[in-house]
Amino acid sequence: MSKTKSYYWDQAEKQVDEIITNLKNKVIDYATARTNILNVDAVCLVDIDEDNVDMVIENELASVETRRD
Repeated sequence: MSKTKSYYWDQAEKQVDEIITNLKNKVIDYATARTNILNVDAVCLVDIDEDNVDMVIENELASVETRRD
């Protein structure tokens, strides 16, 4: 993978992780998180799009619930 692609991939992952963290901490709501994730530059590099963004968010939120149990 080229350095440029790798850089944008890492940046997209960091931004999505930050958005998910804000959602988990109730800083933002679900709709805002969804919109923000879809607006991340190069989000397609981390295989997130309109068709699966809800599944990604729900899986992340479920992983928090699993750790609490």
